[in-house]
Amino acid sequence: MNNDEQAIRAWYDDWIRATTDGDLDLARRLIADDGLFLMPGAPPMDGETFAVAMTGSDPDHPPDPNVAYDLDSKVNEVRVFGDHAVMWSEFSLTTTKKDTGEKSRVAGHSLTYLERSGDGWVLVRDANTMAPAPVE
Repeated sequence: MNNDEQAIRAWYDDWIRATTDGDLDLARRLIADDGLFLMPGAPPMDGETFAVAMTGSDPDHPPDPNVAYDLDSKVNEVRVFGDHAVMWSEFSLTTTKKDTGEKSRVAGHSLTYLERSGDGWVLVRDANTMAPAPVE
């Protein structure tokens, strides 16, 4: 594994940490100013809107304290082309209502386009196939 791939995998670890810890500042640093997120059945979402949603930082829609979240994700492939890179990852998010034990799950893949920024990488585009999936 070369240095760029290691740096991108470290970027991904930070991305997951921003999500699971609700770290909005970290999420913002990982997304390019013109970052866009593409999801099935939804219009493109800009980076700020996505960062707020992914970290649960929207005061109008706070995370439900009665719900436990279990995120499983992994990077399957990284391809680097100079100052540009493409990463393919897969993930599964299971939510469990603490009071009833009721579970639901979404899963899918993501194809992420990154660009070198300073001494690191930032997300420029992310195409996400997240969809309802059977609970395992």
